[in-house]
Amino acid sequence: MKISHLAPLLPLVASGALAVSNPSPAKPAPDPRELQVLNASPFHSMVVYVSDFELDVLHVREPRRAVSRNSPSVISGVASSVPRATQKNAPSGSSLNKRAPVPAADSQAEETAAEQADRLVNIMAEDLVTALGKAGYKVSRLRTGQVLPAAGLRIHGVFAEADERNRVRRLLVGSNPITPKMLLYVGVNNLARPQQPLYELANPPSDDGRHGPVITVTSYSPAARFEMDRNAADDDFKKIASEIVTDLNALLIANPMMATH
Repeated sequence: MKISHLAPLLPLVASGALAVSNPSPAKPAPDPRELQVLNASPFHSMVVYVSDFELDVLHVREPRRAVSRNSPSVISGVASSVPRATQKNAPSGSSLNKRAPVPAADSQAEETAAEQADRLVNIMAEDLVTALGKAGYKVSRLRTGQVLPAAGLRIHGVFAEADERNRVRRLLVGSNPITPKMLLYVGVNNLARPQQPLYELANPPSDDGRHGPVITVTSYSPAARFEMDRNAADDDFKKIASEIVTDLNALLIANPMMATH
């Protein structure tokens, strides 16, 4: 399993979708003096909120079928489209509030597209919350639909994929995959200041019902892009979460104003 970290969590210079580039080289070990500066700073006194990453879901009207966690068809299917972003007032006991166990490589699990989407969202959010907590941050998860706090840092993101024209589309779980890869765009912003979007819908978004809308990643907020296999294992999400925290540390050291009220 290979994960490509294609852009640092630092302010972007140019607008528009990030261009695909070669994976960045291995990062050097952090400077102990920088870590001391970070730990002595007020950064860790601010709460970091992790918003559930966005993605869309196709709802299928067909019997559940067995799928493998490590099968490329884990995100596949054909049905009418209902964007995940429109789902509201999920019951407190829904699968969105619980982390489903990740099946072993040789096991079979019956999942609907909605359950697959919930699992992706939960794995990413929980691994990121854990990594931030281990790094010394005060961290809290913001679930879909929750009101944003007035202060603190917010990490948010979107699951995406590249289409045949190399445009970036919001990932549509349950649709036929366009490529064997999926993308993660991750942004950070200070909630005490006017919020800038991580991405905007293209005009027109070219949402054809079979794939998610085309999006354009903006240059207004710090952002990072990750590329991973669709059959990513739990450890791959943990690695991405760790890299996001490393990038956040570097961002706050390079730009202390990012964490001021």
